Amino acid sequence: MADLPATSQDRVDLDPALAEAGLARRHGVLEADGVSLAEIAGKVGTPVYVYDAGVIGRRYRALDRALAAVPHRICFAVKANSNLAVLRVLRDLGAGADLVSGGELARARAAGFASEDIVFSGVGKTSAELRSAAETGVAHINVESLEELDLLARVAGEIGGFVSVGIRVNPDVTAETHPYISTGQGGIKFGVPVDQVP
Repeated sequence: MADLPATSQDRVDLDPALAEAGLARRHGVLEADGVSLAEIAGKVGTPVYVYDAGVIGRRYRALDRALAAVPHRICFAVKANSNLAVLRVLRDLGAGADLVSGGELARARAAGFASEDIVFSGVGKTSAELRSAAETGVAHINVESLEELDLLARVAGEIGGFVSVGIRVNPDVTAETHPYISTGQGGIKFGVPVDQVP
């Protein structure tokens, strides 16, 4: 967002929460990157989603800088936002794509992510999804269970290909959180139980 003059005739409210999201209020009208959201709504109707590529870039670069001391790769969770334009912005910034379904694999490919920049995670992957990911040559498939590992081994054998595999380990650690978002304790669907890993 450009620096906007704050005069009595052209007052801009740079509320910190709005500014961090790339938003400002000018004469009571909310703006994104200097463009009136009311004007956008008037042209395209509502509801409408408006994304600011500049804000996405700033947040990505801030995370990348924070991780600079260690070798890393930032992969965007496509389930968080599968908008092709947003995915392309992230691709151009250097992000990889983290997927949990065959549909997300199709979205990532449509957005132009190279196969080697894609990681396939998530529970309940079907044999067709595993085959598609293996045939596409994604960088990495994270398996969630011994059964999924066996299924992936069969798929890889059938296509005669090499598949890079990660194993999501469930450490059986209880956290004080809502039971619907708990992913690291024993007896749930996420990851291979720690005692089965060897």
